[in-house]
Amino acid sequence: MSTVAERCARCGRPVEEGQHLCARCREEEPVRVVGTVSAPPSASELEERRRRWPPGMVRPSPVQYHATVMVTVAAVLIGLALFAFFNHRSVGPFRVTGLHMQVVGRTSVLATLRVANEGSREGRSTCRITAEDPQNTPIRSESVLTRPIRGGGTVSVHHMLTQLPLVPDHLQIACT
Repeated sequence: MSTVAERCARCGRPVEEGQHLCARCREEEPVRVVGTVSAPPSASELEERRRRWPPGMVRPSPVQYHATVMVTVAAVLIGLALFAFFNHRSVGPFRVTGLHMQVVGRTSVLATLRVANEGSREGRSTCRITAEDPQNTPIRSESVLTRPIRGGGTVSVHHMLTQLPLVPDHLQIACT
C-alpha cells in the first residue's frame, strides 16, 4: 500500500511516495492556458516578464535554463577548439634566418630578416622584434605580422623600429 506523502514537482498534485511527477505531467499532457493579465503601467521588468507567461502553463525549472546555457557554451568552446586545431594544423614552425640590422638616423633601426614556414600548409607568422642594449636589456619591442607564407616557403620582412632612446647593440627575433 502506498501513501500520498509528496506533491508533483510541476503541478503540485499529490503523488505516490518516491515519485516526483504525477501521471499527467509524466505524459506531458497539454495544460489548460487561461491567458495573460494586463500589467499596470508602472510594472517592473520582472513583473512584466511574469505577466507574459500564461498563468496555467508550467514553467521550466532554473536548472533547465542553466543546463541549456552550459551545454551551449561547452558546444561553442569545443567547436572553436576543433576549428582552431584543423585550421592551424601543419602550419609552422617558423624559422628566422638572415637577420640584418641597419641603423637609420639616431633613433631608428631597419630590421631585415627572412622567415621560413617549415610546415606543409600556408600560414602567417607573428614575429616579435626586440632591440637590446649590450647588457641584453630590452630597449623597445614590436610585433610584425608577415604576409602569407606557403608551406616550405620563405618571405622577407623589413621593419623599421623608430623612436629608440639609444642605438641598440643587437636584435632578438621570435616568430610563431
